[in-house]
Amino acid sequence: MLNLRFFTYVSTMASQCALLDLPHELLHQVLLNVDPADLARVRLTCAFLDQYLKKNELLFKELYLQFWDEPLEKAPTSIGPTWETRLQNVVWLQKVLASEHVHTKLNDYQRVVQLISALLQVKDPATSKNLDFFDEAFGKLNLDTLLCRSSLFQEAGDKAHLTADTEFERQLSAKLHCYYGIPIDPRGRKSKPTHPWARSRVYDLRNYDTNTMWGPFRDDGSGRVDWEMVEAIMVVLGFNMEVLAEESDVSFGSLWAVKFRGAVPYSAPHLKCSLVNDPELPLEARDPYGVTGTWLRVVCFLDYHDFYAFNFGSLAPADGGPRPPIDIREAIRFIKLGITVTKVEPPGPEDGQALPVVHFKGASRLMPAFSDPNANSELTGTVRLTREGEIRWTSFSIFQGEERWRSEGIQVGGLCTARGVLGTWFDKDFDPHGPAGPTAFWKTSNEVDPNLGEPDEGESL
Repeated sequence: MLNLRFFTYVSTMASQCALLDLPHELLHQVLLNVDPADLARVRLTCAFLDQYLKKNELLFKELYLQFWDEPLEKAPTSIGPTWETRLQNVVWLQKVLASEHVHTKLNDYQRVVQLISALLQVKDPATSKNLDFFDEAFGKLNLDTLLCRSSLFQEAGDKAHLTADTEFERQLSAKLHCYYGIPIDPRGRKSKPTHPWARSRVYDLRNYDTNTMWGPFRDDGSGRVDWEMVEAIMVVLGFNMEVLAEESDVSFGSLWAVKFRGAVPYSAPHLKCSLVNDPELPLEARDPYGVTGTWLRVVCFLDYHDFYAFNFGSLAPADGGPRPPIDIREAIRFIKLGITVTKVEPPGPEDGQALPVVHFKGASRLMPAFSDPNANSELTGTVRLTREGEIRWTSFSIFQGEERWRSEGIQVGGLCTARGVLGTWFDKDFDPHGPAGPTAFWKTSNEVDPNLGEPDEGESL
């Protein structure tokens, strides 16, 4: 990239330089070598360059595409309606993420999160310039400042973690943390690990009621996602899987160790599905959620005696604050799911209207490394768009023909993300005494594993 000082020199020595007399096509090529962050100051060097750059959409487009992915056809409006505003927005984001000043990063926090979320909408994660940029940009300072502002870090973390003053920004931070995809769980001598406090939130029955639909939703009955709950679920599951990987030869892949890439729509192994709900098409072709295939599921739970003692062994904090952290070891199960679409129907009045409701059925099987006679079942469920625009999964585990367990979850990042679904499991009758706990599942193949077969007798979470 040409240095800005070159253009300052040009503006003062124009009479001795033929650059400004070049044909526009050649000047265009020269300006394509300018760092986009310098363009605003280049316009100040002389009236000619100011006029040339004014609304020069072709130049702005080519500069943008040198460093960033082309926005998808239905790109979020937060990126900008024109190439000039898009370039201005990403340059602003670059400066914010490169800054070493906390107040600069937090001055317009909503805009930061919106732009990052919008830039995750990429066509091909494997070749994405956006994702490559985020890989480098999110070092420790940005992690501490931008991803650790939820209420989880009010009790946990270290002095670099500053909880946001408003619920709105706490939710934004938790959502960004979930999109990042690697649970932040500091365990240094001067920090408090997050997993005991996340566990406290996930197993607290006060968070399971009709307002939250016993899932990761806000307690106001709105059906909006409670990203702080989703964040807590991610931290708990991430910690447990890390411990399991260290103590055994069980592998769950690299999904929980890559930045942002799992939150990209249509991430592998998903196939991009048609959004046309034509009754003449096969069911799978009318399914926009990529339901049919093989999925891997993780379920965690406390021993019921510990669970009951935690919730009912003492009075809940009078101020509605968190219960004490939980350091007790949990049980963990890995289960393989095979599911297929059974019905596609129009959305109901409480659903988001842009996508249909998809019904599915299938079977679940405990992975061979685990031993539990109560881990195999039949499955039924639905996937739908919420009014907020999130992808909600509801499933039931069926034991001897009767529903036993239910789960509610949200697909992190939207349609067909590799990250999959984070949520809760609980008694299908909403038993006020529990049990309940965290779960996640993500797709591993677009084909149903033929070895799943018909379910054995048993029950599954």
